[in-house]
Amino acid sequence: MKREFSLLLAALMAVGCLAPLTSCGKSGEIEYLNVYNAEEYISEFDEEWETVDAIAEFEKYASEQRGHTVKVRYSTFGTLENMYNELQLTKHKSGNGYVYNYDLVCPSDYMIQRMIKEDMLEKFDVDEDGKYVSIENYNEYASPFITDLFQGKGWNEYAVGYMWGTMGFVYNPEVLAANNKEFAAAIEGLEDDELVSAYEEFVATWELPWNAYYKNLGTIKDSIRDTYALAVGYVYRECLTTLNELYTAGDLGTDEYREILVKIFNNVDSDLVEDVENLEEVKERRGEEGTETAIAAIKAAVESLDGEKTADAAGRELKTLKNNVYGFEVDSGKKDMAAGKIAINFAWSGDAAYTLDLADEDDGATLYYAVPKEGSNIWFDAWVMPKGANKELAQMFVDFLSSPRIAISNMDYIGYVSPIAGDEVFEHMLDGYELALEPDEDRTEEIDYSYFFGNISDEYKTADGKVIIYSSTDNIGRQLTTQYPMKDVVDRCAIMTAFSRSELKAVNEMWSDVKVGNVPLWLMITVPVIIAIALLGWFVLSILKKHGIRFRLPRRNYGTLISSERIK
Repeated sequence: MKREFSLLLAALMAVGCLAPLTSCGKSGEIEYLNVYNAEEYISEFDEEWETVDAIAEFEKYASEQRGHTVKVRYSTFGTLENMYNELQLTKHKSGNGYVYNYDLVCPSDYMIQRMIKEDMLEKFDVDEDGKYVSIENYNEYASPFITDLFQGKGWNEYAVGYMWGTMGFVYNPEVLAANNKEFAAAIEGLEDDELVSAYEEFVATWELPWNAYYKNLGTIKDSIRDTYALAVGYVYRECLTTLNELYTAGDLGTDEYREILVKIFNNVDSDLVEDVENLEEVKERRGEEGTETAIAAIKAAVESLDGEKTADAAGRELKTLKNNVYGFEVDSGKKDMAAGKIAINFAWSGDAAYTLDLADEDDGATLYYAVPKEGSNIWFDAWVMPKGANKELAQMFVDFLSSPRIAISNMDYIGYVSPIAGDEVFEHMLDGYELALEPDEDRTEEIDYSYFFGNISDEYKTADGKVIIYSSTDNIGRQLTTQYPMKDVVDRCAIMTAFSRSELKAVNEMWSDVKVGNVPLWLMITVPVIIAIALLGWFVLSILKKHGIRFRLPRRNYGTLISSERIK
């Protein structure tokens, strides 16, 4: 949706909801729920995919439950920044604070934190154990991995998980091998079960889009927050590689490793070394060799910047990257990858899964997805209730979406992965990807999904309580592991945190410099000259006018000048 239309819609809703918010709640026999979500981010009816119209089904369900007609006013936003700005545009004073014209909004991790800090959100009804009072489906079926993480971050009072995933690269190995002799030689003669690991030696790294062999073959996101993480990963790639090696060897604990990654990927201009040294997990392990090595690696990385702030270093590397990639994009990368126009696409995992599907449907090249081994972003989208929300109806909506049937429909329709687990979702994954609980001649790849499906029935677990599935090699690096990443991938992913005002200013300035940088020299010279001439002309005319001297071109000549310009 174009920003202009979004603003108009928001303004109209503001007008309709100014007086005691009656039109945002009950109006006669109709009760309205105002939902603000990302574009194409909820299930619609599709006969081929056997998906349902989630909003229509909720309206029917809620109307039956509440004894009167319930309608959803559903609108969408393009970016989180637009969403935030439009919320601010439509807010209005109520008592000692502000209320907003939406009952439910679906932001991402860092934006949720920002909205909490700015006191924009209502709290969900939560009991002393951190369980939702009115969202039973989520309590019963949400993955323990997600619920534990939300509670650990203190988000569960303000947010209920909707979708989650990773950030990485969709890639076309055929094209990359054709442009890189070393890549081609490394995969020559390999068996199918050996190919993906060989591919990832070359593509599972933040260095990929900077690789000179792949000039004009890749795209990156026109998204400040995600592309900043890309640049930070590249700036600190050697340090991140050392940390991953320490973790893989067992010299760094999982919690400690994740916390260090969070500090690195969200660093702007703070003292990174001090930040890491102050981590409680690091303090507890201070005497251990792994921790000391980790801190030494971080110190070396910081020293290599020679006093340059992380944001400035990221900007410098992004300017270099601009000359190597095909361009920036928000949504076009999916179709460009499927069509073979590009061979590398920096993507969210849900978009990646969709891209792989699209290429398969079009009988195009077989595409793959990889998360950089140096570490990446693990993101979460969640439902929040802005101040002034109809809490009762909003929580009913979230509970409805958290039922396994609707969660499956959402996943099938949009390609992203719900935090909802449980037996029904697990069975859906088994059937959809033709997986098995025991190995056979076709399904030899063993994957441990205990971290995500820990809440399923014992009948699906091994004797020691693990959730082990067996897959064919065709699923590895493809849709299955894109949607449901392996545990080692999740462990090397950090959550984005909200920037402070000063950090946000620094990153915004960096981004502006990157986007408008590399302006041709002739344009940099010409524009100021034209402005200077115009100002000089204005000054001269002002002086002449002041002294009573008028200057006017003859009509004939004036017309000639216009005609000449048009001909040119």
